[in-house]
Amino acid sequence: MKSIFKFIIVGIGLSLSLSACKKGYIDPISKVDPGTDAAAPTVEIISPSSDIQYPATTNAANFDFKFKVQDDIELKQIDIFLNGTLLKSYTSFVDYRGLSATYTYSNLGIGSHTFKVVATDLTGKSTTKSFAFNITKYNKVLASEMLYVPFNAGGDYKDLINFVSPTVTGSPTTTSASGGHNGAAYQGATDAYLSFPVSGLYSSAGISFSFWYKLNATPDRSGIITINDNTNNSDDNRKQGLRLFREGSGTSQTIKLNVGIGSDESWNDGGTLTTGIGTWVHVAVTVSPTESKIYFNGVLQRTATYTSSFDFSTSTTMVVGSGAPSFTYWSHLSDLSLYDDLRVFNKVLTPTEIQTLML
Repeated sequence: MKSIFKFIIVGIGLSLSLSACKKGYIDPISKVDPGTDAAAPTVEIISPSSDIQYPATTNAANFDFKFKVQDDIELKQIDIFLNGTLLKSYTSFVDYRGLSATYTYSNLGIGSHTFKVVATDLTGKSTTKSFAFNITKYNKVLASEMLYVPFNAGGDYKDLINFVSPTVTGSPTTTSASGGHNGAAYQGATDAYLSFPVSGLYSSAGISFSFWYKLNATPDRSGIITINDNTNNSDDNRKQGLRLFREGSGTSQTIKLNVGIGSDESWNDGGTLTTGIGTWVHVAVTVSPTESKIYFNGVLQRTATYTSSFDFSTSTTMVVGSGAPSFTYWSHLSDLSLYDDLRVFNKVLTPTEIQTLML
């Protein structure tokens, strides 16, 4: 009886479904005319967008070529070349009107190169775009320089001292090649930041930061650089690690520093930017075993002293562009400002050295 009842229910369901189709409850699929193929494909080379630098010890490295192609009707083929040699042909597309792709080239050497993209649509219309660039070696500005991120265009956040990329949280971007203080720049975004290993970036003598900063005062507060307290990420504990942050209004922002010193914490009330909002300002911060200093455009803003040395013993990461993960309370979250030429040194910079970095 149960089996007979089951078949009756299934039969009723099928009858209702067929009846719904006949009555027009389900629209039939109809063909849509794609229109006239009027334009050739558009091609955008995202990376490279400027000259490239490798560490002084590196002659070749893997490089990601990034590009985007769009057509008004349908693509037939995309060919990419390096220095006249075909790297790859794309003939199958998930989206038949467009493709965003990354091609990783192994061991791209220093010297002059040209990357070319040729896109062809179904009617034979073709577009060619190429980009010529040079790869040179980066030499440290000071022997104590432990990290340098130039923030090249195309979402390149690589450290040129250690030649490693950070962990990226959220969706930050880089500006165009002309949008930064020196080429492209890091563009912060909501819930976005970069995380670098802090190991090797400082010594018992101290740590210093140097970067160009174009402040966006919205939101009215944010983290800038955070060395986390790995054992107390969700607690209001500032006895370890370091927190560089800003707070204020749309017309006046103060950049401050909090340093964990083991059994206590030290506050540096920093300096206030008024005319600096929306313009590039050079920011330098030094932390020694006895004091911290904040500089704007090479001018000392404030010094804070303490009796016990800074304590990074529980710290594993340095975060750029946010107070996360260990300084999200008090709303010191992600920063929407621009950053360029970020450098970290394993010593306390002198005023003369800071002036050199601004040249």
